[in-house]
Amino acid sequence: MDLRQLRYFVTVAEELNFSRAAVRLHMSQPPLSHQIKALEEELGVLLLFRNRREVRLTDAGRAFLRDARQLLDQAQAATQRAKLAAQGDGGTLRVGMATSAIDHVMPGFVQRLRSCLPTVQLLVTDMGSQEQVRAVAADKLDLGFVHARTSTRGLARQLLYTEGFALVMPLAHPLAARDALALRDFAEEPMISFSREHRSALFDSLVAACMQAGFSPRLLHVARHPMSMFQMVRHGLGVALVPASYAEVGGEGLRVVELPPSAGTLQIDVVWREDNESELLECVRTEVLANWSVGEPTVRAAAAGPAIVVQSAL
Repeated sequence: MDLRQLRYFVTVAEELNFSRAAVRLHMSQPPLSHQIKALEEELGVLLLFRNRREVRLTDAGRAFLRDARQLLDQAQAATQRAKLAAQGDGGTLRVGMATSAIDHVMPGFVQRLRSCLPTVQLLVTDMGSQEQVRAVAADKLDLGFVHARTSTRGLARQLLYTEGFALVMPLAHPLAARDALALRDFAEEPMISFSREHRSALFDSLVAACMQAGFSPRLLHVARHPMSMFQMVRHGLGVALVPASYAEVGGEGLRVVELPPSAGTLQIDVVWREDNESELLECVRTEVLANWSVGEPTVRAAAAGPAIVVQSAL
């Protein structure tokens, strides 16, 4: 089976007439009939019922038609991506983003990418740091924007952004009205943390910040997403220690206190495979990331530019 046979079959299935299909394919009818018969023999099923009066799809033919069309579309897309990649400034860049990086790293990255490599299609996946590390190592992502300080062999990394922590509490909390607050003030408070399974880097950073402040946190509740965490805080289940960038989208009913750098910091690194020989990735590294200023102000990217597809975690 090859793509030519698939194209022949799809054309006959659309026309339900071998003569018209042959005209569309710029070939004579006997070779077309021979190719369809050879395809059926290879598959071991009858795809088209035909006699002198009609040609119609069998049940197997209808099922195969859907997949054949998809395969032809994928082949065409792969051809286009290869041609764009050969130009050095096109192709598809697969990127993973830690949640906090979406607001504080991605806008500047997208703006730089659009300026330097305007024809690149960007595929963005919001996913945890450890997931990204595994995906980059397995060549499922080209770049990962992560919190995790991984020692995975074969991965290179570059520091992009640092930020502090913020305490989030309900407005009705007894300490919410105080002007000056420190992390140590919440040593006895129940805390809401991220799931270590899904946000291990943030979980470890939270514990480390509390230990540095002189106490072991009372981690009673677990959330997978910032919005879930903030809702738990609103309902009085506890307080939360989060990256300062998360607190900006906390919403009403919360008191947010940004902590000084001495309370601990998080950093966002970009990671990639050292043996990735993609010309596109090399262009991104040398033209987009090379002169990145750590902690540079967030810049909202303009609407025009390469296509951006945001997808769920792998």
